[in-house]
Formats: sequence, structure tokens, C-alpha cells
Amino acid sequence: MENHEVLVLVSPDPPHRFQGIARLAGERGWHIRTESRRLPPWDWEGDGVLVMLEDIPELKRFVAKMRRKRIPVVDLLEDQPQVPLTRVAGDNPAIGRLAAEHFNARDFRHAAFFSLRHNHTHDLRIEGFKEAWKGEPPRLWLWPDEANGQIEDWKRMGSWLAGRLADAPKPLAVFAWNDYDATHVLNACRKLELKVPEDVAILGVDDNKVICEHQSVNLSSIAHDHERVGYAAAATLERLMCGGTVERQLVRVRPRGVVTRESTDTFAVNDPLLQPAIDYISHNLSRPLGAAQIASALGMPRIRLDRLFSARLGRSAGAEIARRRIALAQKLLSGTDLPLSEIAERCGYCHASFFIRTFRRAAGLTPAAWRKQHAESLV
Repeated sequence: MENHEVLVLVSPDPPHRFQGIARLAGERGWHIRTESRRLPPWDWEGDGVLVMLEDIPELKRFVAKMRRKRIPVVDLLEDQPQVPLTRVAGDNPAIGRLAAEHFNARDFRHAAFFSLRHNHTHDLRIEGFKEAWKGEPPRLWLWPDEANGQIEDWKRMGSWLAGRLADAPKPLAVFAWNDYDATHVLNACRKLELKVPEDVAILGVDDNKVICEHQSVNLSSIAHDHERVGYAAAATLERLMCGGTVERQLVRVRPRGVVTRESTDTFAVNDPLLQPAIDYISHNLSRPLGAAQIASALGMPRIRLDRLFSARLGRSAGAEIARRRIALAQKLLSGTDLPLSEIAERCGYCHASFFIRTFRRAAGLTPAAWRKQHAESLV
């Protein structure tokens, strides 16, 4: 086996890409050299390059030199599609669709996409979100489009973002480009005294636990599978360095799923008449519950309650109870090791067997299979 000399021009943040690259490098006996993308080593001589190609003039010139020398280059981004390279990247359209589906399932009708940057990859993610989103057209809050070249004016950015949040209809779902951007949204909400997630639900990307789990409100995030991107890109480069070919010039690696934390752990309700009924359902899911119990607790005629649910949500109170019980069950399955019998009890099912049948009809999998699949997707 030939020990290849490989140059890695990849951002160290988050570190998972390097972990994937390092795993393949260890398997194949590579010698790796890592350098800054802004200062590529012009005197380097080796067998292949892994790069995250962005609009950095020095980096683009270096990659052009490698291509002229016929040294294989694999790009881990889609930021520069006009440069003909083999690419293994995260599936940004799928990330956008996953974000929209996450908010759709929580009944949001108003949404915004926020980012401190704007390039082709952002557009891919936005288009994926628009494709799956069921509410009003999402607002696009792209700071470079407003900054007039002063992107690092963070004080002005904070005021601008706060103004957008203050003016937007509520409840609002905000899909942030990454977890760093999500913290800016959270900070602006705190300054405005907006409740998260009741007024503004926030979803980031990357599932950086250092960031997501150390906020005043812990942040939900899409688990971008950076490690698999790194490993697959390295495997592709190995094939090219050995004289092989690739079937596709672009391979997109799907995200692992949404890690739900406090910042999106809610259902949006846009009607104050309906809110008391929704709150009653949320607080009583473990008890025998139906439209009659809700109407009695709220001192409301049953027929009025039925009409309210039908007019505002397009489904009955019973359907809403069932939907929220399944959502709670999924949360407990993915976030705890509780036995199925206890989950069934907490979700208001009289027997575990009935819970299993009901869950399978709603989710397409048994609770055990759903838990296993979800756990595997988020490890």
C-alpha cells in the first residue's frame, strides 16, 4: 500500500471533519499536512488535496495550480460550483427541508432564515427550506446583504437583527445557518424580552454541544454529519490518487436528524381563543383525555370547542391530543432510556401494547425500531 502525502486545507471548526479524515488516513497510512486556507503552502509537493473551497483569492489560485499539475483535489463544500472539482459535501438542501419539516410539525406559520454570511451554500439551504415549508413565505435575514461592506460591525448587526425580530409576526420560527448564528438570535430575543420558544423558536445547525447546551435556553440543532463528510471525501481522494474514477462529481451526505432541545420544544398557536385548550392538553397528556374533558375544564360548550379546533387547526381536539401524545413519545424515546411501559403511561396510553400499535400506525415503525433508528442517526 502506497503511503500518500495529503494536504488538508479544511476548517478545524467543528472538528468532526478532521476526525473523519483522520480515520481514513489511519486506515490507509497517509501522511497528512494541514495548513491555513488563507495561507496555502505554495512549495508543497504531494499526492492529493482535501479542501473547503470558498471565495478566498489565494486559496482559489492554489487550487487552480494543483489542477494544472493534475494533482487530485476533493472539495468538501459547494460554495464555488463554478470551479470544476470532485465534491463530497453536506446535503444543504436536505438540511433546509429538515428544518422546515421540524417547524411544520409544530404548527408554525411564520418563519425566518438568519445568517451572518451569504454564499451559494446558503442559497441551497434556503431553497430546501422553501421547498418543504408550509407557512407564509419565509423572511430572509442575511446580514451581508444589509451590512454595506461592514460585516464585522457587530453592534449594528445586533440592532438590525433585534429590529427584524421585533417587527416579525409571532409565534416565529427562526432557522439559523449554524449554532453560532442561533446564539445571536437568542441574544436578541433576550434583549427584546421575547420568550423562547413561545414567541420565537430557534433552530441551528451542526449540533455543537458546547454551544447548544450552555445557553440561557438550550438550542435545538440539526446534526450535520461532518465526520461522514470528512471520511467520504478522504475515501474519494484515495480512489483518485490510486488512478481510479468517481461515478458522481458531487456527493451530498445527508444530515443525521434534529436534536430537539428547549428552543423549539413547543407547538405554535396563533389564536388566543385556542391557547387555553392547547395548554390544557399539554398539561394533561398522561391522563384520560378527550374533547369532553377539555370543554368541561374550560367551561365551554363541547360544540363550540369542536368548531374552534376545526376552524383554527383543521383537525379535531381528539386528533390534536393524539398528535401531541405521539410527539411526546418520540421525545421520550430519543431522549431517555425509559421502558416502553413507562413511556406509554406518561403519554396517556392505557396499555403498552395499545401504545405500540398506535405509535406504529402514526410513525410507520414500532417504538423500539424508532428509538433504535433515531439513536443510530444521532450518535
